[in-house]
This record gives sequence, C-alpha cells and structure tokens, in this order.
Amino acid sequence: MRQSTPIRLAWFAAAAAMVAAFTVASFWSVRMALADYWFRQLTVPGTQEALRLEPGNAAYYVRLAALTQDSDPARSTLALQRAVALNPWDSVAWVELGLRAEADADLAGAEHSLLRAASVDRQYFPKWSLANYYFRRGNPDKFWLWAREAAQMAYGDLTPLFVLCWKVTNDGALIARELDIRKADQEANYLAYLTGQNRTEAMTQAATRLLAWNREADAPVLLAACDRLIADDSAQPAIRIWNQLAELRRIPYTALAPGAGRSLTDGDFTVLPTAQGFAWRLPDAAGVTTLLDEQPAGLRISFSGRQPENCDVLTQILPVMKNSSYQLRFWYRTSGIEPETGLGWRITDLHGASGIAQGKSLASESEKEDGLAFTTPAGSGLVRLTLTYRRALGTTRIEGFLVLRKLRLMPV
Repeated sequence: MRQSTPIRLAWFAAAAAMVAAFTVASFWSVRMALADYWFRQLTVPGTQEALRLEPGNAAYYVRLAALTQDSDPARSTLALQRAVALNPWDSVAWVELGLRAEADADLAGAEHSLLRAASVDRQYFPKWSLANYYFRRGNPDKFWLWAREAAQMAYGDLTPLFVLCWKVTNDGALIARELDIRKADQEANYLAYLTGQNRTEAMTQAATRLLAWNREADAPVLLAACDRLIADDSAQPAIRIWNQLAELRRIPYTALAPGAGRSLTDGDFTVLPTAQGFAWRLPDAAGVTTLLDEQPAGLRISFSGRQPENCDVLTQILPVMKNSSYQLRFWYRTSGIEPETGLGWRITDLHGASGIAQGKSLASESEKEDGLAFTTPAGSGLVRLTLTYRRALGTTRIEGFLVLRKLRLMPV
C-alpha cells in the first residue's frame, strides 16, 4: 500500500533534519580536529590558528601564555587571564597568575589569585604554593596554616615541604606539631628526611612516633635512623630504637642492655648478618664467603686465597659501659689455616681509628674456646668488634675456612 502524502512529507523532513545534523556535527568535528592539529604544533602561530578555530578553549590560551611568557610577558598574562575566565577551575593557571602578580609587586593580586586556586582545587599544589608565598612574605602564621593544609593532602615524597619548614625553624618538635602529620607513611617520610639531614634530636622523636604505628614496612627506615645515630655515637637513642623494634618483633633479635651485661647481638649466629643496627655486618671483601649451615649453629667464613691481603670479614657495633673491663669468649675451629697467618679479633673505637685490643691469630683444626680481654674508653659507649685478616709477613694468603660458635661478651 502506498503511503499517504503527509506521511511521506514527514519522513522526508525527518531525514533532512538528520542529514543536516550530521553535516553540522561533521563540520564541527573537522574543525575541532584541525584546531587540535594546529595546537599540537607547539608554536605561537599554530596556537593562534587553533584559537581562531576554537576561541572558547581555555587550554589553548594556557598554551599561548606559556609560549609567549619570555617574548611578550604582557600578552602572556592576558592569555592566562582569558584562560581562567573560560575555565575558572584551572588552579594551575590561577597559581601562575599569582606568581606573576607577586613578581610585579602586586601583592594583593598575587594573594587573590593563589587563594582562588586553593578555593577551586582542594589538592596539594595550590596549598603548597600558598605556603611558599607566605614563606617569602615572612608571614609565619599563614605559612603554618597552609603548610599544614598541604601536609594533610599530600601523597608521596614530602621532602620539599620539610625543607621549607626547616627554613622557618630549627625546632623539629614544633614542625611535627604544626604539620600535624596523621598518616604513618608521612611520618616515615619525615623520619627518612631527618635521617638524611642528620637531625639527631628530631630524628629520635620521629622514630618514637613511627614505632607507635607498629608497621612491618617501617623497619627499614627505622633501622636507617638507628644506623645514623650509631654513626653519630648517639648510643642511647640508637639502643631505644633497636630495642623497641626487637620488642615489637620487627627484627629477629633480642633487646640490648649494656648496664645489665647484654651488649652482644646474636652470639649464636642464628640469623644471617643483616648489616644494620647492632647486628653482625659483613664488609664487602672479594674472595670471602659466609654460610649459616653448621650443626650445631655457627657461622662458616671461607677464604678462597684470592681475598685482599688486608680486609675486615665480620664486624659488630657493641653498646658498652664506658671505662669498663670486658671479656669476649668464643668457640671456633679452622680448616686449612696455618697458625700466625693474620686472622683474629680486634677491638677498636666506633670508627676503627683507634685500637683498643688485638686478639691472637686464630688457627685450630679442632674446636676450642678462646677469649679476648679489653677495657672500653671513657669517652664513648660504642666500640667496634671486628674479625680481621692481615696477612702476616712471610706467609701466603690463607685458603680455608673458619667456623665461629657461641660468642659471649661479659663484663669483668
């Protein structure tokens, strides 16, 4: 059956409308694609052509501002102003306008633009920009306000913010209070920063706060702080961190108490040396290997004969009582190592610069007990216990192994 004339006319009208809409959409699609092409040329003429095709695109004005910043600052600023007029939520453009106003000594305009950025964007960058602005203006109250706001929104590395805070004050406790750090990750970040800057007192306080979170993931940064304190000869703060990690079972060791005669860590060699804190450390010596596979428990140290003529092979930092006498006792045996060839224990000051005691050369094919007596210096609560190899004159480099068992350190 043939359709009536009105129906046919309505159908043709609808089809015509669809074709017109498609034509218009195609036109704007082509226009937008062409504008994007010119925009991606990264040139002033290309960006101008993009703006001719799409005059309402705020991103194009931002690009024009960046491209003309050095050659035509006034034009660049006008482009930024046009960008925020088209897109008032562009916080980056608002911040840039604020910085330019500050550079032009327009402080009211600078503060207005920076505060506008923070009002349209609650994230880190505008708050960080305001903290910097008030730092430069010497306004501590508003600096701490925005530094605290920035800290609450930050994720990742907060080092730039910490650096800025320490330019305002050298009071680590004040910084911690003002920033009001509430996340464990941020506390760990702060401790890592303080450790790198060697700020001992603030580092100890930050470590105490971080330990309260009791997270396994924080053990490395806490041990790094412990190492830094040891290197600074700060025995008591280092012991406190070590002991709390031990009590929380974040390290496989027991707590230390020099005053009660507990100064040696893992004298039975139950854990492979970790080279951190008060644990055994294995200096990097080519030709020397270690293994924990002895029965009963012990540490086997093997020498290939190609090791350096003078090298340290095992060491531990000992927290001790000052100006006190001690006796180191140990059980050992060797294989293939001749007597008086230069392998033995040595006690020195913390940094190994001054010798305190030198043990006998170790060589015994059957297990035997031996010892080394020493007196600690009056000026430090830390000494270094080191197993060293110093090739004796008239001998070749040793080739064989040493097994150590049951080290004990006892006050006399």
